Amino acid sequence: MRFFDASALVKRYTNEPSSAEVERLFGIGPAAISRLSEVEVASALERLLAEGLMTSSDRDRVVAALELDLSTLRIVELTAEVTVVARNLLSRHRLRASDAVQLASCLWLQRELGESIPFTGFDNRLNRAADREGLATK
Repeated sequence: MRFFDASALVKRYTNEPSSAEVERLFGIGPAAISRLSEVEVASALERLLAEGLMTSSDRDRVVAALELDLSTLRIVELTAEVTVVARNLLSRHRLRASDAVQLASCLWLQRELGESIPFTGFDNRLNRAADREGLATK
């Protein structure tokens, strides 16, 4: 299993640098995301639409693809346990709240499954924090 944060998930549905890498990683095995990623991906799509980098029909197509994928992904819900981990991460690393939730979701899943879960994201600060927390990145 591999965890994808929202920055990686967006690349699955758009044509960006590293999109091919994300597609390759998705093909390796089961994938997991935080429930928060649904909102973060929607936000990114609306930003692309507002900036004229995506049409509304492209956005609708991407949303449909995401909704289809949700049935195949392991989704880590935003629970009290995950928020405790996220709060603790904020005291150890300079992270945005949403990034702390993404990282906490991966750490929680790793503990829950009792196996190493690689973290895939495209935010340098978040990846450094993941490295410091002992997660394999990309």
